[in-house]
Amino acid sequence: MGKQRRIGLMAVILVLALFLSLAATQAPLAKTYKWKIGHANAALDNSALHVTAMIFKELVEKYSNGQIQAEIYPSGQLGSDAEMADLVVSGAQEVFVTSLNLITNYAPRFRALILPYMFENNQNFRKAREALWGELNDYLIKRANLRIAVLWDSGYRHVMSTKPVRTLDDLRKMKFRVPPSPVMIKMVESWGISPTPVEWSELFNAVQLGVVDAFEVDDSVLISARMKEVVKFITDDDHILQVSVAVLSEEAYQKLSDDLKKAVDKAITDTKPRVDARSAGILKEARDISIKENGVQFLGRPTDYDVWAQKARTIWPDFYEDVGEGDTDLGKQFIDKVFKAAGK
Repeated sequence: MGKQRRIGLMAVILVLALFLSLAATQAPLAKTYKWKIGHANAALDNSALHVTAMIFKELVEKYSNGQIQAEIYPSGQLGSDAEMADLVVSGAQEVFVTSLNLITNYAPRFRALILPYMFENNQNFRKAREALWGELNDYLIKRANLRIAVLWDSGYRHVMSTKPVRTLDDLRKMKFRVPPSPVMIKMVESWGISPTPVEWSELFNAVQLGVVDAFEVDDSVLISARMKEVVKFITDDDHILQVSVAVLSEEAYQKLSDDLKKAVDKAITDTKPRVDARSAGILKEARDISIKENGVQFLGRPTDYDVWAQKARTIWPDFYEDVGEGDTDLGKQFIDKVFKAAGK
């Protein structure tokens, strides 16, 4: 029996040695990353912010072979816009999809892209975006610890109201809300209006209760934020081309291996044309549904459109110093560079 036990023990040792040898030859498990993608809009297929989040999630998971797993948190689940911006700057949240207006508070040079009555059409904007992508991205990384994931246009911002706005005088009689953006505030003040401050997450109720009579935004929110339920009129003064952005925490990006960085870079490159293609359809759908289901009236351009544009353009020099980060000449040069890149 002793001999048999020794043989049995040797067999166990051989099997164990073989197992350990095989285990040693196996590649270590690939490290995985859990990313949070947050935005303030509803999780709808016709929400520009949510569609962008879904496309980026799909591609970053695909190209990373599942090593990056992204979860989308819509409707402000991670906090207000301002809170999510702080989270992604700090690295506590990996991706944030929002209006470029908010990001300009962290990177003032981007205000050159949202000055009123700058781009005649979205193709002008896209030319400038492609020409300046590298420069803008490098600046954003250094200035705010953020990286551009997506930068796209969502139509023009214009006035939405509960009473008709056909002239600037009509708007001056209303309680008008604008985002907490220096460009927006200066623009409205140039029209002779003192804006009413209301947080975006509270705006629907504010309009419903009459705290706000009018606000300005692009058409996508008619559905994504249900504004078609409280808005009665839209005036196409088209003061600013709505530019939206998905920003990626640079801290999260730098934690990745070189291979995963390449995967994310490819996801960024391939997300752009898909979002561009989807944007126009979302805007048309938003208008069509708002007219059919809620009777929203589109009033066209105000009768004194030239006055709106002329007054708003007077604020551009006010932002030369801001865009130039204290250097007025540099700010003007960068704005001129945007014009040139846009083909104007």
